[in-house]
Amino acid sequence: MAPITFTIFAVAAYRQLAPVDRNLILSPFSITAALSMLLAGARDQTAAAIAATLGQTHPGADYHQAIAALASELAKQANLGGNQLAIANGLWIEQGFPLESEFETTVRTLYQAALTPVDFRAHTEEARREINSWTAQHTNGKIEHLFAPGSLAADTRLVLTSAIYFYGKWGAPFDPKNTRPEPFHPGAGSTIDSPFMHQRGDFPYGETPSAQILEMKYQGTPLVFDFVLPNAIDGLAALEQSMQPDTLSGWFGSLQNRRVEVAIPKFRAESAFSLRDMLSRMGMQDAFTRAANFTGIDGRRDLLVGDVMHKAYVDVSEEGTEAAAATGITVRPLAMRPHQNVVFRADHPFAFFIRDTASGTILFEGRLAHP
Repeated sequence: MAPITFTIFAVAAYRQLAPVDRNLILSPFSITAALSMLLAGARDQTAAAIAATLGQTHPGADYHQAIAALASELAKQANLGGNQLAIANGLWIEQGFPLESEFETTVRTLYQAALTPVDFRAHTEEARREINSWTAQHTNGKIEHLFAPGSLAADTRLVLTSAIYFYGKWGAPFDPKNTRPEPFHPGAGSTIDSPFMHQRGDFPYGETPSAQILEMKYQGTPLVFDFVLPNAIDGLAALEQSMQPDTLSGWFGSLQNRRVEVAIPKFRAESAFSLRDMLSRMGMQDAFTRAANFTGIDGRRDLLVGDVMHKAYVDVSEEGTEAAAATGITVRPLAMRPHQNVVFRADHPFAFFIRDTASGTILFEGRLAHP
């Protein structure tokens, strides 16, 4: 199978989730890893719908091997230069619940998900706390409560989890002495003070009729952070609606090194979602209903997806970026000119992407509306 990417899903998920006036952070990679484990147990139309939602043709036998190869290569390339990328998957199963051997083998060997028996029926909250503890451990404590109290039920049969943690050091870090409060404009006519980081240097840079794009590299790795700043203070919503996979490829593929005066705010953002409605709108509605076919999990047509929870975090500072995300799926029974300085001043809402330039994989994406 050719190298696999999820840009189609990343763009579609961003457009589905981006609110008008709030910060946003999500990990398309974490969501696709969790959905791909679910896909290993799906059959017929349910499998086709999950694959289509992920922007893939109906996967053949080598689909999951391709996911495993991508995760392995990302971990190899991103853990260089003092950076850290950790990816972990888990399978939490009601004790005594039978699994189809092919599903169990795929999840164990290719997704390296440890199978942990728990007692959802009699000790639901204890199981929830155990899953949340695992999530916190694998996100360096950044995602502590993936599942809220009461979000798991006694009839839960299994939970699929995927966690990702990234710490990246800028190739060209900012000097904290140059950080100072300056105005940020959340919208036309409004202003708040925010600490802005400053530096001048050579960066991949590009312009479109409606936006500036700045790319900052991480030290010793193909991972980068891309800022997409609309020209108009209130232009982000229109820019987001114009985003397509080919749009992003065009933006990022046309960047050229320029001398740039950079001013960006320090910021931290967190998001939490139930993805059930979003995934239903994207074509996965059968997975949440009696029409679901997950016979690849237990051999019986008696399971459906209860919910898909996602939480994510990002912190951008002078030294670099820290980002984390986790996804949990509950399964229940049916029931420019080269020598001219450019100014890139991100003083109003912008979009951002943390991506691997080698594979094109978008690990994190989001928008900053309020620092």
